[in-house]
Amino acid sequence: MNEYIAALVDEFYQLGVRHAVFSPGSRSTTMAMLFKEHEGFETYMNIDERSASFMALGIAKAHKEPTVLVCTSGSAVAHYLPAVLEAQYTGVPLIVLSADRPHTLLHVGAPQTVDQHKIFGTAVNYFEELAVPQESHYYTYPRQVARKAYMKAMDTKKGPVHINVPLFEPLVPELSRNHFEAGRSSFKVVKPNYGGAFSCDDGNNLLERYERILILAGPQIDIDEAETIRSFGATLQAPILADPLSNVRRCYNSADNQSNKEEIDTNDVVISTYDALLAGQALWNELKPDCVIQFGQIVVSKRVQQMIASWTDVEYIEVNPTMDSMNPTGKTTMHVQASIDVFTHLYGKNNNSDKYLKLWQRLEQEGKKQLSTAIDEPHCFEGRTIRELQKQIPEDGQIFVANSMTIRDFDYFWFSGESKAVLYGNRGVNGIDGTISTALGLAVNGRPTYLVTGDLSLFHDLNGLAVAKTHNLNLTIILHNNDGGGIFEYLPQKGTKHFDYLFSTSQGLDYSGAAKLYGCGYTKISSPDELSSALAKIGQESGVHIIEIPTNREYSRELHKKYTKVSVDMEALL
Repeated sequence: MNEYIAALVDEFYQLGVRHAVFSPGSRSTTMAMLFKEHEGFETYMNIDERSASFMALGIAKAHKEPTVLVCTSGSAVAHYLPAVLEAQYTGVPLIVLSADRPHTLLHVGAPQTVDQHKIFGTAVNYFEELAVPQESHYYTYPRQVARKAYMKAMDTKKGPVHINVPLFEPLVPELSRNHFEAGRSSFKVVKPNYGGAFSCDDGNNLLERYERILILAGPQIDIDEAETIRSFGATLQAPILADPLSNVRRCYNSADNQSNKEEIDTNDVVISTYDALLAGQALWNELKPDCVIQFGQIVVSKRVQQMIASWTDVEYIEVNPTMDSMNPTGKTTMHVQASIDVFTHLYGKNNNSDKYLKLWQRLEQEGKKQLSTAIDEPHCFEGRTIRELQKQIPEDGQIFVANSMTIRDFDYFWFSGESKAVLYGNRGVNGIDGTISTALGLAVNGRPTYLVTGDLSLFHDLNGLAVAKTHNLNLTIILHNNDGGGIFEYLPQKGTKHFDYLFSTSQGLDYSGAAKLYGCGYTKISSPDELSSALAKIGQESGVHIIEIPTNREYSRELHKKYTKVSVDMEALL
């Protein structure tokens, strides 16, 4: 039952860990036996957990690599705390694996059972509880957990990490070599050395072997790095799938904006309509690259993530100045701990082939051609609003994009190369908390500031409007009011029992009343043709102004189907 632990053990070996210290105990039998059976580790048995932990600390100091500590459940893990504290404050990498009772035996008086969840608190760089994996991830999931733990132990600030491992009986594992070998990959961690080069066999020729390189630019990229990424893509002749919050879409070569021209701009490497293009899975295999490079978080597009997950035998390089993993697809084969500037400087070599780029450019041309027609929709529609806003917003403007459906609408309809406006969002945990307040915080810099949001996100932070009046802040709020949670129209919950009550959550609120309460200007749009003049008028005013645009969830869902399924003749493109 616990054979997936063999993959966890083996992954530590693959990452370069060679030493493990055990203290005896029944619940930790599975891990201890598998470390011993692996035959790749120097193992040490120390009866006293406190002594064992300091012994592991000394081994890690001597070898400058993580040492694994294994103990049973209950008070045993508490004896590690003094050594864990020492490791944290002196920057020594330790990997604590504490055996635990399964969840069914917690809080029911089972012997030798304590709450081991985050038992070390802030004394560790990282904590995770290993779950029983699904069958499809039986061997790959524990390897991912091992990688995350190892990377955080070896981050810029080295230190201890803790994985809590609930184990089921029988505790004696099957010792077949197949369990150690299953799920292996070529994953490696690469860091720049003091000379600036990377500590890997590929040296500075890492990308030269690849003809088809695809770049992903996601959120959490500094605004100053956006142009660096665009320039890097142009040098490599590599298409860049640019999330709207990456702000790479605002980068283009000159004022000569060719996005609406019939001919393809061969200098344009930034792709913005990919989510609509990828609705047809027939394209996924044709677009398979040799190498993917990810900057920042993973892009918001679920279709991109699904496409990446479907590919095999693709080098996937995740570039991050820290050892945090930012790729939920689990496809990363190399984690490069480096800034974007350092990575692009070292690997920005010319690529002689532009065939792969041209394929994406032709797709982008078709995508823009279809999605741009949203501006002609006769009824209020989120896509039309975004196309209109991109044409109207000042060059020095900034937009805070709410989560849920709004960020996805921007992903579809905010085109590359059409605006220098800067986009912001709260994609750390992807919640709707503090939407108004964050936008008002942006407005403090004095630039023309816009918030685009749905009604539930606005409702959740209405009290945030109060500070705008007391501090004389200026903000234009574009509110798409579909009276509920429109994003659930696109999810499997649609059509299920109790859908309207549990997910649609209609509030029936009149936001003109909120505007009056907080002293905001208010305009309600009844026709999309009114938006342009409203934006122009409000641009001359001060304070907060709410533009409410009533939309219909069913109507918007049908239009999304229309606009996010771009018909492409692949034979003609190829």
